[in-house]
Amino acid sequence: MFSIRDASLLVQHARRTASLTQRELAERVGTSQSAIARLEQGHTNPTLDTLMRCAAATGHTVRLAFVPIDPPDPVVARYKRDVDRTLLRENLRKSVDERLRSLMDWQEAGRELQRATRAARRRR
Repeated sequence: MFSIRDASLLVQHARRTASLTQRELAERVGTSQSAIARLEQGHTNPTLDTLMRCAAATGHTVRLAFVPIDPPDPVVARYKRDVDRTLLRENLRKSVDERLRSLMDWQEAGRELQRATRAARRRR
């Protein structure tokens, strides 16, 4: 699916689907071939009227829709606000090997915690 930002691609796709040359489309729209070329190359910002005329000339119609923007997730926004950037910077100063070693150390500590938890449950 195309976005309105892809107007040049929309016109080019419609023209090719209709098996028209740029000159033929220009004649149907009532403009010049160079204007269609500029439009398809993204060098112009076409009006809605121009897009509708190009669509009609190629046997298409323009459909316009307002799509709601997803609101930001409050949990993610809160997390981003509360991130300790000093810890991030400190971690980024480490080499890749140092970061991998730290990760492996944390993983080993997690496994030890799991073993200790299982052992404590067995003793109950």
